[in-house]
Amino acid sequence: MIVRNTADVPIATVPHSPGLRGKELVSPADEMGYTAYEIVLIQDQIDYDLEGRSSNHMYYCISGRGRCSVENGEEFEVTPDLFMAFSSVVKCKITVTSEDDMRLYCLYCQDDDPSSDRVVVRSLSEIIGTDRDVDFGSGHSRRFLLRDDNFPITVTNTSIMTRAGTERGVPMWYKHHKEAAYYIRGIGKYAWEEGKEEAEFHAGGTAFLMNENDPHYAMPVEESFTICAFFPALVGNEKHVFSGGYSVYGAPQ
Repeated sequence: MIVRNTADVPIATVPHSPGLRGKELVSPADEMGYTAYEIVLIQDQIDYDLEGRSSNHMYYCISGRGRCSVENGEEFEVTPDLFMAFSSVVKCKITVTSEDDMRLYCLYCQDDDPSSDRVVVRSLSEIIGTDRDVDFGSGHSRRFLLRDDNFPITVTNTSIMTRAGTERGVPMWYKHHKEAAYYIRGIGKYAWEEGKEEAEFHAGGTAFLMNENDPHYAMPVEESFTICAFFPALVGNEKHVFSGGYSVYGAPQ
C-alpha cells in the first residue's frame, strides 16, 4: 500500500501534456498500469490543450465548470462529476467558464490501439441506476469505463456509506486488479495488513495505491466518495469481497 496526500506532493509539469502542471499521485515507478495527476485549471487562462501523446488520456471533473472542444468539432460542457476518456490520437481544448478554478483528476495509460479515434463522455447522473451502478452492500461503485469500452483501465466514482458496522471497516479487495483510490469527499481512514497499518483520508485529497493488490478496510466517519482506477479493466459485475478476491477478468465476453 502506498499513501499520498495531495498537500505533500509538489507541483510539476505533466509529461503527457506539457501545457499542464499538477501533482503526480500515481507515478510510473508505482507500476500500477497507469499514471494519475490532480491538476487545477485557472479561470483567467483562455484555453488548455489536453493530449496524451502516445497514451490514452482521461479526466474526471471534481469541481468547476468549463467547455471542452474536440478536434473533430464536437463540443460539450464540463461540469462536476463528468468523466472524459480519449484515445491517444484525440486532442482537445478545455476552457474554464466558472468563476472558480477547475479541479481535475487526470489519468494516462498505454494505448493498445493508437490508430483508433475513441471518445467516451459520461456524467455520474447517467450512471446512477443503470447496470454500471453496482451496490456492494456498503456503497456504490459507479463505473464510467469497463472492458467493453476498449480502454485498458476502469474508472469509477465509488461511495462508501456510514451505517451500523462500518466503524469496524468495509472490506475491499480486487485480487486480480491493481487499484488506486483517490478520496475527494469525506473523512475516515484505511486499514490494511490485518489492521497493522492505518492511514487517514480527507477531502483535500488522499490517494491509496493498492500496488500489491492489498486487502484493505475503509472506515468512513461520514459518507465518502473516491475516484477509483483499476488495471486491468473490470468486466462489470465484480464486487468487493475477501473470499477469494472475486474477479471475472479474462472471462469470455
